[in-house]
Amino acid sequence: MKKLLILAASTALINGCIYGTVQDANTGSGIQAAKVSVINGNCYGNGCGFPEATDSSGLYVFDAYGDRNGDANTKLILPANGQEAVTLRVSKPGYYSRTFYHKPKYRTVTYDGADYQISETPIVYLCPYGSIDSDGDTICNDAETRYGTDPYNSDTDGDRLSDAAEIFGYDGVDIRYYGADPLRKTVLIEADYYADFKPDQAALDQVIQSFADAPVNNPDGSTGITLAIHLDDQIASADVDPDLNPVWSDFDVIKNKYFETRRDKLFHYALFADQILSAGYSGISRGIPAHDFVVSLGAWPTPGGTTQQQAGTLMHEFGHNLGLRHGGNENANRKLNYISVMSYDYQMPGLTINGTTGIVDYSRLKINAVSSTINEFSAMSGYGGTTESHLDEYSVRRNGVWLSGTASENLDVNNNGVLQNSVSLTAANASQNDWDNISFAAGGSIGDGHLGLSAELDSMLLQVQSMPSYMVEPCLTPDSQ
Repeated sequence: MKKLLILAASTALINGCIYGTVQDANTGSGIQAAKVSVINGNCYGNGCGFPEATDSSGLYVFDAYGDRNGDANTKLILPANGQEAVTLRVSKPGYYSRTFYHKPKYRTVTYDGADYQISETPIVYLCPYGSIDSDGDTICNDAETRYGTDPYNSDTDGDRLSDAAEIFGYDGVDIRYYGADPLRKTVLIEADYYADFKPDQAALDQVIQSFADAPVNNPDGSTGITLAIHLDDQIASADVDPDLNPVWSDFDVIKNKYFETRRDKLFHYALFADQILSAGYSGISRGIPAHDFVVSLGAWPTPGGTTQQQAGTLMHEFGHNLGLRHGGNENANRKLNYISVMSYDYQMPGLTINGTTGIVDYSRLKINAVSSTINEFSAMSGYGGTTESHLDEYSVRRNGVWLSGTASENLDVNNNGVLQNSVSLTAANASQNDWDNISFAAGGSIGDGHLGLSAELDSMLLQVQSMPSYMVEPCLTPDSQ
């Protein structure tokens, strides 16, 4: 068996074969003699002067080992300098060509006693000339049927990432690498950080899992949202601004240097910093909804925050990016009937559900309005599918204090140890299920160029309804928990 073509010892573990198949969108059969060319990328080996051709099954292989195509046609394909993906183009006379982006994600396979690193590209269904593309997303109707996407909707799963972008990538970025799927909702964050404030992986994982568990339906029959957090660059010490004051002009100096503009329509951008405005605020969103946010726990008792505080603040500030306010659909904070990490009462400690503490989650409950008095015995009630049994699972926190009882009964609202028929409190409007009200468009800042007209109109409406950055106040401080 041949050895992998190795450029240097440092690259030995990331090099390998890139392969895929090309099929006819109409018949589903493999296309022979289709050309697969490297449009942008670095090629190393003896066969770099010409494209690959598919075999009778539609298979092509950029062979970095020489085992399949021979020593005279070895090709090791890597992203070009300054790029994060290889740009490939598939062409065949009689068909529309297809350009796509591929960031190699290698897996190891063993064959005949030897290990090989291989990376699979998406299946490319080439569309014959004259094929119809009803939604204008560059994927013809027959190909959409093969992929399982909706030929009349450029964004089948409604996450503001077009079907084309989730299959083939967009503007040099392969979001499929991060788990994007046209049949399952996906949100993407690039996060950079100051040296002393790198978030704990456990905090990121906690938020990722909360999104995966979300009560949100997808076209593939699954529930949940794929949240991919690309923890990227440590900000160089020379670029660190310890207090970000003024916030967004100082923030932009960092963002413009570390965040690639090609990602702008696909990824939210987060910065884990020290402080904002030198005031100990936990973080801030650049609007509601918005594209950018800051987590700034440097002045907290545990500088940078505990794992729990990091998870709660990340989910809280990102919630603002997704259109959620401190009262869900309104700015009223610490509402008794709103149990969500978006409320200051739950941002840091998390929710307590069935006795399990520290759960970071948006509201899953629809709770009726409460008046200026409440019966502590019967507590609160739900609507729109939220039942008493749902409410009975949730503990309630008011003004930083956990109350005995549950949201459905025997709730000691004034925390005096005695249940009463009438206790005064601040009236609150009915609360929402946050997961039903996520804004994937982020005020129009997320959404690639293959989305259809209806998605563009939705984006315009969201921009009109959004809260701009100058109206958004920094969030929680250590003494306001």
